[in-house]
Amino acid sequence: MDILFVLMLAAVVAVLLMYCVQRRSQHRESLRAAVLGAQVELLKAAAGDADLAVAAAGPQLAGDPAEARRHLFLDAQVTVWELHWRLGALSERQVRAHAEALMAREEGRRFWQRAGSARTAVVG
Repeated sequence: MDILFVLMLAAVVAVLLMYCVQRRSQHRESLRAAVLGAQVELLKAAAGDADLAVAAAGPQLAGDPAEARRHLFLDAQVTVWELHWRLGALSERQVRAHAEALMAREEGRRFWQRAGSARTAVVG
C-alpha cells in the first residue's frame, strides 16, 4: 500500500512539473509574440518619418532616408513572418518561400547582408 501511495504521489508531482514547464514555455512565447508585435509598430512609425527612419536604421543608412525606409520595411516584413511562424500561422515551408522571394530581389539581399547576422543571432 505504501509503495502504491509513493508511486501515485510521484506521478502527481511529475504531472505538475510538466504542467509548470509547459506553462512557462507558453508564457515565454506569448511575451515574445507581444514584443515582436511592438517591434513591428515601432518599425511602422519609423518608416513613416524620415528622421526616425534614419535613427532606427542606424548610421550605415544615415545618408539615404529612402534606403533607410526600405530597410525598415523589410525588417518589419521579416519580423511579421517570424511572428506568424511562432504563432503557428506559417509553416517552415512557407517561411522559406517568403525568404526565397526576399532574396530574389537586390534590395532583399542588401537588407539581409546588413541585418542577417543580427537577426539570426536572436532567433531561438
